[in-house]
Amino acid sequence: MSHLQYLDELVKEYLLFRGFSHTLRSLDNELKIDKDKGFRVDRLVDQVLSSIQTYDLLGLRELWAHLDRRIFARLPHTLLPCVRKLETSILRLYVINTIQTNKPDKLVEFFERMAPDLQSQAEWREWFILPYLKGAEENPSFAMYFTRQWQDTLLVSLHNFLAVVFQSIELPTLAKYSEESARVSRLQEETEQLRVRLAALTTAPPSLTTLPQAPDPPPPPHLMDDFYNIAQETPASDSQLKSLRNILFGLGGGLPTSPILGRRSGAGGPASTASPQPSPSTTTAPPPSSQVTRGSSHHPAVRRTSSQAPTEERSRRTRSSSVASVSSSRSQQEHVQVKRLVGQAGSYALSNCARQSRSPTKTRPPDDQVPSTATLSKSTSTISDKAFLLLDQEEYNEHRAVVTHAVFNPSGTLVASADTDGVVKLWAPTPQPKTYCGVVVKSAVTGVEWLPRGERFLLVATKAATLRLFDTRDKKTVWEIGPDTCPVLKDQRIMGVRVSPGEGSAVVSSSPRVRPQGTPAPYTPPALHTFDMNTLKLQNTYKVEGGTVNGCVINHNGGLLVCGCSDGAVRIVDPRCSDLIATWPAHQGEVFTVRLSPQEDLIYTIGSDNKFASWSLAQTGTRVLQHTLHERAAGPFLVGGGGAGGGRGVLLRPYGPLFALHQDGEHLLTCSPSGPIVYKVGDSGLEQVVSMGGSRAPVVTVDWSHNLQCGTAVAAALDGSVNVATLMQP
Repeated sequence: MSHLQYLDELVKEYLLFRGFSHTLRSLDNELKIDKDKGFRVDRLVDQVLSSIQTYDLLGLRELWAHLDRRIFARLPHTLLPCVRKLETSILRLYVINTIQTNKPDKLVEFFERMAPDLQSQAEWREWFILPYLKGAEENPSFAMYFTRQWQDTLLVSLHNFLAVVFQSIELPTLAKYSEESARVSRLQEETEQLRVRLAALTTAPPSLTTLPQAPDPPPPPHLMDDFYNIAQETPASDSQLKSLRNILFGLGGGLPTSPILGRRSGAGGPASTASPQPSPSTTTAPPPSSQVTRGSSHHPAVRRTSSQAPTEERSRRTRSSSVASVSSSRSQQEHVQVKRLVGQAGSYALSNCARQSRSPTKTRPPDDQVPSTATLSKSTSTISDKAFLLLDQEEYNEHRAVVTHAVFNPSGTLVASADTDGVVKLWAPTPQPKTYCGVVVKSAVTGVEWLPRGERFLLVATKAATLRLFDTRDKKTVWEIGPDTCPVLKDQRIMGVRVSPGEGSAVVSSSPRVRPQGTPAPYTPPALHTFDMNTLKLQNTYKVEGGTVNGCVINHNGGLLVCGCSDGAVRIVDPRCSDLIATWPAHQGEVFTVRLSPQEDLIYTIGSDNKFASWSLAQTGTRVLQHTLHERAAGPFLVGGGGAGGGRGVLLRPYGPLFALHQDGEHLLTCSPSGPIVYKVGDSGLEQVVSMGGSRAPVVTVDWSHNLQCGTAVAAALDGSVNVATLMQP
């Protein structure tokens, strides 16, 4: 990743050449406060050490929370225990440093601040005695952590783990220039080698036209040696390497077989042990009858009919004549085109061979039960669709009105659900739904947002244009603002709210309140307001011309705000200065929900036209795909009406998200009339994977948490129930 600094300099040079001085200054300012440190592992490790040595606990937690949200959240589940153990070890190093430097006040401050998060963790129970323990260096429970060997091993492990994670990050197109250059050079070398071999074949006598044998590939190196070579930016001693191997094998059992290491290009790894692909000459025709026998383990028997025998005989003669013509043409330096001759029986044999290679213990079906090609492809797709297993379903029934939001906290341990009566419930979804606490606001809840750090505070917005910050630990309101204290919210209703990644500001979408006919009122256009979370003062206001912002999402550094609007357009705004960056029409009707892909290169939207679409963030306005969803996957939803009383129904617009993304960015959880549905996002559209059901009324909002080994999904319905489903990827 060191080439990214060179890439930054190239971008600066281009901006200076074009005269974009304002953009250049903005880039310089953002680079100065870049928490990723240009993906330089040594600089990140130095930052961690600096925070520990200067007793900056807040800075250390902010840095790790940024890495957790920006990088670690995209890792497979097998690596999450490794991340958590590294975090625990870094915090322990902070504690050990306060004792070694004789700072008891900093030690007490650490446990006072971290007690709410650490007191429930078994590995920290003995550590709470440290402020009152004398001679901790000699205590058998803590003596190991005071040794230089443990501390150095931890830093080397952190260094190498970050290096491997950064190596596996999907880079944007502009940053792949070095990989593309290496690939082009490799292809040129292969082309030159093939040209030399072709010249040798065409000029040598017929008796010497034998292809030169390629050298055997080198054996794959040891996994830990390969792991260390990737991470090596500064020389390390043999003792450090040995310590690194020991600690990494002890941290996470899933690391050696993780998908991250499997994505590395080059020799070695899982790719070197895979079975070789058959050559074109072996896949263009079925095998001779002498080889297709009932006892063969490679080619399953296929029943022949009287009509197939002459056809196969003619095919065999055609292949023999084709091979003979090709051999004669080589001596005459001519090229003869060879046709592919694969029948239905040959297709089934090849497909079954591939299937047997993946599952060697599977028995071959009898001759009279050989499926057709269509049946085989259908059964194969059915098996591949089982990307998730539905393990369990529960129901939470504490609401008496339509639920507008059901949102997980960052760790997935609590759910905040809110309804149109202004009731907000906080409850644990697993092992069984259990209410933790609740709060009642004045009107229907239109926005619920967890603050990412500490998972303690919850921001609630209402239709009456009030904002309330609720402390979930102390179960009390920290502050509240509304039309009485903030003039810009007078005669307005809040449509949604988003908190910046640094929690310094909140973006509020407002729209004029609907008034009865004949009531005069000055028109105020819909707007986006940015409030300072500490001073509660208005920072910026952006007036949206043409539509109301129904939903929005902020990127990882708070520099881009992507908005879905009621006029069917998607708008990208800079929330720091309220500048409109781009806008384009996305749906025929309202855009209700917008999301960013995990790599933040795509924008996903759902509109009232019941369509799901994805858009390129690099080439704004370019649609990548569009898919029409099932019935009633998007709002507005009909509440009431059609009953025995014959009353009229009311259309309810959705306030909560209509879909949720899996952490892999390839699966999608959507609403439906009978329960949530999981789709797989492909290049050409969506493919349904799991239909969970379990809801008696149409689902109006969903959320999906992946922090546990088995993912948990919640789906809130019109009848006030919230369905909790446990999903697992096999």
